Amino acid sequence: MINKFVAKEGIPYIYISFAIFIFSYLFICDTLAVLALFVCIFLLYIYRDNLKVKAKVDVLVSPVSGEVIAIDKVDSQNVIYLDVSLLDSHILIAPKDSFFKEEPHRNGLNLCSDSYKAKELNEKRVLSFDDMKVELISGRFNISHPFSKEKEVSQYQKMGTFINGIVKIYIPTSYKLNIKQGKKIKAGEVL
Repeated sequence: MINKFVAKEGIPYIYISFAIFIFSYLFICDTLAVLALFVCIFLLYIYRDNLKVKAKVDVLVSPVSGEVIAIDKVDSQNVIYLDVSLLDSHILIAPKDSFFKEEPHRNGLNLCSDSYKAKELNEKRVLSFDDMKVELISGRFNISHPFSKEKEVSQYQKMGTFINGIVKIYIPTSYKLNIKQGKKIKAGEVL
């Protein structure tokens, strides 16, 4: 039942916080129980699975929800920077039908994603698709989750979760962008 509404990556954390709530309510104190209940509700909100089934389109879609903080041109690619906060939807989806490959995972720290040191020292994952790539740089509150091992993905297919940090989307300049800096976009919206 809970699998319909919550991402599978968050279920262990939700169960643990709920067990702490029950244990502290029965044996320790009500204050700790209320705090554990709030943590459980917050985790339910973070790991909610609110993606709706959409028809496939022939353009790129956003792999995650967030705010567009910058759009750059580097060589022959556009680079879109998305800031993913704790209040966004955290489900990571495939932006197009393509061959998918995860480059070697770089472990790191969980510093505030606004600093220069964070861009160099934080945990980083790079997901490569046919002609584009998605770089995930973790923030303070990110928990490392494995991504789907499938090599062939279809558009809107769930690949994993990304809680907090910066997402860089590298797109060839041949694609026309329909987004502007400062705009909040949801996972699955056309780029």
